[in-house]
Amino acid sequence: MFFLEPQRPVAYWRPFEGARHGLEPDEPPVPGQVRSTLCGRTIGIVRPTEVEWLAPTCENCWSEAKARRDAAS
Repeated sequence: MFFLEPQRPVAYWRPFEGARHGLEPDEPPVPGQVRSTLCGRTIGIVRPTEVEWLAPTCENCWSEAKARRDAAS
């Protein structure tokens, strides 16, 4: 018998200033928080609109998220 361990997310994603940025996966983002992105920016968390979710992904956050995913496997 084996047990499946739940996988933690590599990052939480939130739109900010025209791009979706990755956030540290330690806790889900909540409006009103100030958080650091995987690319090193500091952003204020707000409730994103449906249109903001269509923004392109920050290339630096994406690269860091992929590197973390690959290191975890």
